[in-house]
Amino acid sequence: MFGISITSLVLRFLIGGIAVAAASVLAAKVGGKVGGIIATMPAVYLAAIFALAIDHRGKTLVNMSIHLSSGAILGIISCIVTVFVTALYIQRKGYQRGTLFAIGFWLILSCVFFGIKHFI
Repeated sequence: MFGISITSLVLRFLIGGIAVAAASVLAAKVGGKVGGIIATMPAVYLAAIFALAIDHRGKTLVNMSIHLSSGAILGIISCIVTVFVTALYIQRKGYQRGTLFAIGFWLILSCVFFGIKHFI
């Protein structure tokens, strides 16, 4: 299936699911700020690296890891910018509109970063 093994898909599902569950539990027990910090941990990135190691070997593994890492850097930058801008937007317009704004802003910013990375 798309060159990805079932083992790597299960691994991604488990690690990502555990991270989301931990963030939710901590947010409920300790507070939203701590839950938010845990929610931003790179669990999906870690799962993707493990999955690459399962699916690839040698030079291909190194090349795929480099591509994944450069994409992860751009992704985290777009997330940081989105969180900052959305926080300002929510203060003025409310969380309902802020949620839609965050999704749209992140999508546009990510597409811009993708274009910069691949076409410039």
